Amino acid sequence: MSVWVVLQILRGSRTEGRTAEVASATGDERRAERTLGEVVILDEHPIWVNALETILSGGGIRVVGATTSPRRALELVCSKQPDALIAPLVLANSDMEALELLGRARERHPGLRVVVIASYDDGFHLSAAASARADAYLPRTVSAGEVVDTVRACLVGERLPAIKREVATPSLTQRELEIVTLAARGYTNAQIAERLWITRWTVKYHLANAYKKLGVSNRTQAAGRLFERRLSGHAPCSG
Repeated sequence: MSVWVVLQILRGSRTEGRTAEVASATGDERRAERTLGEVVILDEHPIWVNALETILSGGGIRVVGATTSPRRALELVCSKQPDALIAPLVLANSDMEALELLGRARERHPGLRVVVIASYDDGFHLSAAASARADAYLPRTVSAGEVVDTVRACLVGERLPAIKREVATPSLTQRELEIVTLAARGYTNAQIAERLWITRWTVKYHLANAYKKLGVSNRTQAAGRLFERRLSGHAPCSG
C-alpha cells in the first residue's frame, strides 16, 4: 500500500465525511451488527492509523480502538477485548519491542489474533512474524483490498499460507530473536534481563544459541548478520 494510495483513501474519507455524519444512530447500530469482527489498530505513524481505520471500516470490520502508542494499544486490548490486534513488526520509536508488545497483549487477552505489518516482504520479516506467532502478515506494499481480505481471513481463524509455508519453523525461537534484537540495538545483558524479567544467565544462554545459529561470535556480528539477511531477503538463520 503506497503513500499515494494512503493519501487517496484519506482524501476520499474527508470528502464523504459530511454524508457519514448525518447517518442515524439506528443505521450505525445495524452496520455494527453486520461487522465481521472487532480490531484494535496500532501504528507509530498517524497517517497509517487513519488509512487502516478507513480501509477496515469500509470493509465491514469494526475498529474499536486506534493509536500510535504501544502502551495505549495494550490498554485498548485489555478494555475492548477485540478479536484481533493489528500492529507493526518493528517499533522504531518506542522503548517497547514489538515481540514484547504482542506477548503482553496475548497475556491480557489469550484469544487475541494478531496481524503484523512490515515495511518489507522478505524472509527476514516473515521469520520474525512467525517468531511472534502472528496469525497474518501484511507488507506495507499491499492494496487496500488485500488488507481487508487478510484481516477477514484472520478473524475467521485462518493462518496465511505464506507464514506456514515459508517459515513455519523459524531457525531462531521467539525468545532468541527477541534477545538478539535487543543485544543488536545496544542493550547490555543486565538491561535485557531486567526488561524481559529473566536472569542474566538465561540471556547468555539464549544469546549463545542465537550466535551459533547465526554463525557469529558477538553482538556486533549478530547485528551485521541480521541486517545483511534483511537486505538479502533471507530469513535470519537460513543458509
